[in-house]
Amino acid sequence: MARANIMGLEMKLSDYVLEYLYSRGTKHVFGMSGGAAVHLFDSTVRHAGMGVTFVAHEQSAAMAADGYYRVSGKLGACIVTSGPGASNLLTGVCCSYYDSVPALMLTGQVATSRLKGARKVRQVGFQETDAISIYSSVTKYAEQLIDPNQIGNVLDRAYAEAESGRPGPVLVDIPDDLQRCQINVAKLPRYSATPKQVLPELAMQVQNLLTEISTARRPVIVLGGGLNTPRRANELREFLKCVEVPLVQTWAGLDLVPHDWKYRVGTFGVYGSRLGNFVVQHADIVVCLGTRLSQNLTGGVLTSFAANARIIMVDADQGEMDKFDGYGIEIAERIPCLMEDFLSTAMSAVKTFKAPQIEPWLMTIARWRTELPDDIPEEPVDDVGYVDANHFVRKLSGVLANDEIIFVDTGGNLTWTCNNLLVKPGQRVLSAWNYTPMGYSIPAGIGAAAAVDRPITCIIGDGGLQLCLGELATVVKHNLPLKIVLFNNHSHGIQKQTLETWLDGNYAGVDPSSGLGLSDFPEVANAMGLPVVNISRSSEIILKLTEAYSMPGPVFCNIEINPNQKLYPIVKAGERLENQMPLIPADQLAALQRL
Repeated sequence: MARANIMGLEMKLSDYVLEYLYSRGTKHVFGMSGGAAVHLFDSTVRHAGMGVTFVAHEQSAAMAADGYYRVSGKLGACIVTSGPGASNLLTGVCCSYYDSVPALMLTGQVATSRLKGARKVRQVGFQETDAISIYSSVTKYAEQLIDPNQIGNVLDRAYAEAESGRPGPVLVDIPDDLQRCQINVAKLPRYSATPKQVLPELAMQVQNLLTEISTARRPVIVLGGGLNTPRRANELREFLKCVEVPLVQTWAGLDLVPHDWKYRVGTFGVYGSRLGNFVVQHADIVVCLGTRLSQNLTGGVLTSFAANARIIMVDADQGEMDKFDGYGIEIAERIPCLMEDFLSTAMSAVKTFKAPQIEPWLMTIARWRTELPDDIPEEPVDDVGYVDANHFVRKLSGVLANDEIIFVDTGGNLTWTCNNLLVKPGQRVLSAWNYTPMGYSIPAGIGAAAAVDRPITCIIGDGGLQLCLGELATVVKHNLPLKIVLFNNHSHGIQKQTLETWLDGNYAGVDPSSGLGLSDFPEVANAMGLPVVNISRSSEIILKLTEAYSMPGPVFCNIEINPNQKLYPIVKAGERLENQMPLIPADQLAALQRL
């Protein structure tokens, strides 16, 4: 399809949809063929500028669209058929919704004459399914096209909703007969979004915040994932150069500053670092930028979180700041704004910022850094048949490129990576942080590979790989430059630890002996055409990683991890953040907490 004539007065509706996406910066889509989406795909493959990746499962298409946005800043899109095609998107859509990622789901639908409408039946058309009802709670906008002349209006609204305020996914359901009808582009009604407004009180709120930091004695700034959707790392770093106080990061904010940034403390939370937790729990002001303070950060005992601090939240979503009212955490100040607006306003205000007197606080943090327990076990000897996950990640850090994009799945591999990876200034570290499904990192990596020309690593556990195993064929088909790093502990390790903590180790469905079926993943990867590198000895980690990362194209790295390796430190339910397992003796804990 020649692009020169594509926006003529009369054109096929599906052609218009694809040209609209292209004109808005979406240059690649993901999907899986199906009867109710054939016209959309026909328009896709005939579009001179649009790329497409056909995946093995519709869930992966949604996750690929998610990954596409996270690395490019351009809205990701996928196309699927009706019924099971549409419903299979759900897990991927939830990843985008809960992480505030803009994405467009285009679902085919039965012809309008076969829609059940108001008839009291479950289904009329073949594979007819009410996608709007299914997705209304996990999208910002879900609309079924009924009038073909409203397609411009609907797409305008979809993009506006996806990218404005707190971003998120949207869905447009297009019946088959409307996809193939002709429309007059010049006569299409259009949607005009309300212009963004910056509240006039923002400047004063930001000035007051900076004043509070100036007078604090134990300040800490929390960097959250809202600073990544859309990404504001450059602006943030300029701000932090002017406001030099200790920083802690949520996992979703791990790549906002490099590991050696001045005053960076580390991660915090239930699975976070002991040092980060001590800093948050003993601060007198906690400034939260773009984090909703999930329970994985605060722990379950809300009344004990930063109990002696003034907590100030800066967030695009007022509801996230109000949700603690009456539930144990007092939010002293709430600044509702986009991170873009906060940082631009702050950079004007920092010209008069006075640095706080925090030398005693820095000395206390330095003391904690040396006195808190190191929960990293010694490296195992070579002949045991596995490596330690923590040491592996630290060595992997030295092999990864300066501009590496690292997608991490969920479970133990996510915890070990986030707590041990030495992030470089140009790297990205990404995951489905809030929905955390197994099987995300490889599909997201597929999406990223379509968006940018950069090295990509996909870290995943054996449980997660089992769920997206078919996408190895997609990687091979397109020769995508993904280095797939499998943390293979032959079990669902994080669930094993949970059962040991709460149910006396009564395993059920978490390893082969308790009913879990797992594949011989190196053999499967080899059969699909991937070169395989196996690592099971501590002494060979760097050598073999260097070998794998020197190979062009995709490589599958099977890392044998101790099947009984624990995720430490961890806050047990009912405990305060600073009291992580393995527990510090009470007298030592009390001594550590003396300021």
